[in-house]
Amino acid sequence: MTTDTPETPAALTETFDACRVGDALFARAYAKTGDRGRALIKSSIARLFEARNPGGPVAATLAERFPGGGVRTQYVAARPWFALVLDPETTSPAQLVAAVMPAVAARIPLVAVLRPKGRGPWPHALLTTLELCGVEQVFSPTLAQLGECLSALRERHGVGGVACLGFEPFWNRVRPLCAPASAVHWLRAPSEIGLLDQASLEWDREAVAFAHAGTALREYPDAAALAAAGHDAVLARTGAAPGASLTLEPGCETLWDWPEMPRELFFGRRLVYS
Repeated sequence: MTTDTPETPAALTETFDACRVGDALFARAYAKTGDRGRALIKSSIARLFEARNPGGPVAATLAERFPGGGVRTQYVAARPWFALVLDPETTSPAQLVAAVMPAVAARIPLVAVLRPKGRGPWPHALLTTLELCGVEQVFSPTLAQLGECLSALRERHGVGGVACLGFEPFWNRVRPLCAPASAVHWLRAPSEIGLLDQASLEWDREAVAFAHAGTALREYPDAAALAAAGHDAVLARTGAAPGASLTLEPGCETLWDWPEMPRELFFGRRLVYS
């Protein structure tokens, strides 16, 4: 197996500049988020960055020889770009970290976030999250411009990955615009999270409210009630809700992740048989 580093693509086309989020907005958001908010975001970034194997290879070649004499060679490499299309209704810093950190950890050369404008200004915590993640290509296009932006990325830089973080109505609107770009996946934003409220579990309620802004919390006094509710994500002790795909224990309140997030969003694969 060999490793290599992908060639860094050129900067985004100048036509994007009209909808680029400027430095002044980032600076204002950073100040408004405050020390406590920034500390919570940094904690989430550190945990998820470590979980994404940031020291792994960005490209690899694996040749397999079979008993009959044939050879299959796999070429795996980080995609040249990744774009996150963000639903304006999504306001959770934890979900935003989880959406972009895999691309950052994979060392994808160009990571962009596009949030269609027209539904109010950027939440301060989200812009601060992107700044702390090191994501500099941030845009507010109109919905009509969104498809043009994604097409320009594909034409200029080749096949990339596109994820949409948001609720189903937004995903249904933007999906046709995302489809021609590349590997596409919907990161469904949760409408609510279940919380096991017991004296033995110490939750940082302030951290929960900040990290999961815009997401309703449903509290349950015992594990049986929590499990019966069928939440996909819960704040609870391990095993309290066996059907949940994501369980966050005390001390992990500021995290988020999607177990079904496909690796193909961030890495492309080619096969050669010989």
